[in-house]
Amino acid sequence: MIFDPVFTWFGWGLIVLALLTVCIIPAVRGDGPRWKWFARMGVVAILAVALARPGIPIKSTTEEYEAQADVYFVVDTTTSMAAEDFDGDRTRLDGVKEDMLALADEFPGTRLSIITFASTAATVMPLTTDHTAFASAVDVLTPETSVNSKGSSITEAGDELDKRMSANSDDRPDNKSVVFYFGDGEQTVDQDPDSWSSFASRIDSGAVFGYGTSAGGKMRDSQPFGSGVGDSTGVGDGTGGDEPGLGGDDDTNGADHDDYIVDGNGNPGISKIDEGNLKRIASDLGVDYHHRDGKGEISSVYTAPKYDQALVKKDGRVTVDEYFWVPLILVFAWIAVELVFGVREYLRLKAITPPRPRRGGPPGPGNVPYQPRPGGMPAGPEPLGPGPGGVPGQPVQSAPPVQPGQRGGPR
Repeated sequence: MIFDPVFTWFGWGLIVLALLTVCIIPAVRGDGPRWKWFARMGVVAILAVALARPGIPIKSTTEEYEAQADVYFVVDTTTSMAAEDFDGDRTRLDGVKEDMLALADEFPGTRLSIITFASTAATVMPLTTDHTAFASAVDVLTPETSVNSKGSSITEAGDELDKRMSANSDDRPDNKSVVFYFGDGEQTVDQDPDSWSSFASRIDSGAVFGYGTSAGGKMRDSQPFGSGVGDSTGVGDGTGGDEPGLGGDDDTNGADHDDYIVDGNGNPGISKIDEGNLKRIASDLGVDYHHRDGKGEISSVYTAPKYDQALVKKDGRVTVDEYFWVPLILVFAWIAVELVFGVREYLRLKAITPPRPRRGGPPGPGNVPYQPRPGGMPAGPEPLGPGPGGVPGQPVQSAPPVQPGQRGGPR
């Protein structure tokens, strides 16, 4: 059993506490039958269970068609990839992102993965057939900040790629492996790049794509809070673009300053592409090298192979059967009971309320409304006078009215 509250646990607690307070205070004060208030407290407890959204996790097995290929995107995210020499003054990483998305469209139904490298390498997107998630991961790729940069090797991602390919080949032994490498070829550590020739027999297709120009480009730094001091060595000679000095914000942080990474002499650092290193990696992998400058579609230089579709069972997907509706039935049942109580109370109060007097003259003795008599005599009880034998309290008999043509007075 798991719980997933509607309003987070904090909001859930506030709602339950407020409803319990509304029930406890009248119960303590004795406002009405206490059993009703205790019953309402129980209903609040049942509602609390419903708002917590109880559910039972269930592992399911599904079958989906997949292309029998795993595609690995190895991406250089060193500071030099912020150099503004792609298709004019755009950054190299902007070009990489466009090409990655275009290539992903050429591999429908395949599993895609992203491995980035700078000072260290990491898998930022494990193999997945969710191409929407892949596009989201591509969108958030940013260059390494100069503060964190300690130099990098263009083959830094070799161990990570080897580990991922070995694990995934055990999972899908019949799948082909496709490797794409994106970078500028700058080696900024004092050692030669490692050989990737061992990968050649393990991959079915791929390519190496180079970004940047021989003239180079300036780099805006991705610095926290817009400024920072980094290592000032090795920038400006075409081989040290990943070890910058003082820099400013780049556009990925939402800033638009004119501060660029500077070299040890205080001049803007210039990063240049090293196509010799990139061609060496392509030769090791046994794939072609292509320079990308934004002048043409990537489909013009690389054609994706077609792979067979296979029905694959996928275990371990967890779904949740929710049962919040069960306690809600009891809550709605109590609401119906409360409506019955309310109608009965309304009818009881209506029965004991006295009727309002009719409109007319002012009420006479005994609250008898004023009623005029014919002939102008006032209505109401007869006046009291002495009765026979002088006994008081007897009504006085009035003389009959005189008819026309008769003499007045008693006979």
